[in-house]
Amino acid sequence: MTKLLEIKDKVIKFYSKNETYAKPVLKFLGCIVVYFVISNNIGYNSKVSSIPAILVLSLAGCLLPIGATTFLASVVILLNLYALSAEVAMIGAVIFLLILVIYYRFSSKAGIMALATPVLLKLNVPYIVPVGTALLKKPYAIIPSLCGTVVYFFLHGVKLSASTLSSDKVVEGEETAKYTVSVNQLVANKEMYLYLGIFIVAAVVVYLIRRSKIDHAWTIATIVGILIQVLGFFVGFLSFGTMDKLLGMILGNIVCLLIGFVIQFFFMNLDYARTERVQFEDDEYYYYVKAVPKKMVASKEVSVKRFGNTSVMAKKVKPVKEEQDEEFDFNDIKIFEDLDE
Repeated sequence: MTKLLEIKDKVIKFYSKNETYAKPVLKFLGCIVVYFVISNNIGYNSKVSSIPAILVLSLAGCLLPIGATTFLASVVILLNLYALSAEVAMIGAVIFLLILVIYYRFSSKAGIMALATPVLLKLNVPYIVPVGTALLKKPYAIIPSLCGTVVYFFLHGVKLSASTLSSDKVVEGEETAKYTVSVNQLVANKEMYLYLGIFIVAAVVVYLIRRSKIDHAWTIATIVGILIQVLGFFVGFLSFGTMDKLLGMILGNIVCLLIGFVIQFFFMNLDYARTERVQFEDDEYYYYVKAVPKKMVASKEVSVKRFGNTSVMAKKVKPVKEEQDEEFDFNDIKIFEDLDE
């Protein structure tokens, strides 16, 4: 454990020292992942889905604030949808407009989750979203993640129905069918509602347990949040007849449980064995305080050993004065006199 705490301190100090450079690099790598996921799933516009375009967009994303990066990603998605069908792009624009209003109204500072959630859903590890959000932030911070979930299922449905929504494969006069198919990607998507409901319940429960006064609250909250998701998705997949997703769901929750413990290790690693309870009072109240120390590595004290009384030595040693323009007289040295004899 001591070795892990030392590694943790080194990581925190390294990031704090190099935050000016580390943050743009991390944003650049995150933007690359986001734009690659977009291009691999709905890359219908070859111009904005090419590698040079992805690199340029990622470079712009690392320099812009997270809200502007989210807006830029939305524009890229709409351009890809427009290449598939103008009607689909119109429905997508309405959805993004509603999401942006909700996003800026409630939790604009947690916008990173609006971009990360679709990527995590694609990687089959979205289960850390409600747990991690509730551990680190307030419950309403889950709203950007819910918006990202809606975007993912809408784009996933568009991808599955691309042959129907494609402009060159629809008979003239049946444009309304495109609107119907596009809207049904959200209205009739029961799996999306399952994810949204379970994410909300898990986030609220994890937050309430995390804020409680019990020992090991973060550990209990993480485990309970994962169990809620496992049981909820098990019942949901069983009722939908999608049993083939159970194995991936269980493995994804195991990975997210480990990630939850890593989050706890970095942000709330407490030593409950040294818990102290303090009581004091003032003129109006009695105070009962429970103090739980953090697990930290003891700082190494540097001791300087002194040999002898250096202060006395400094007083006794006289500085040597250089004599200028003084000739050296060999006759003053007795050894040269002996040599002469």
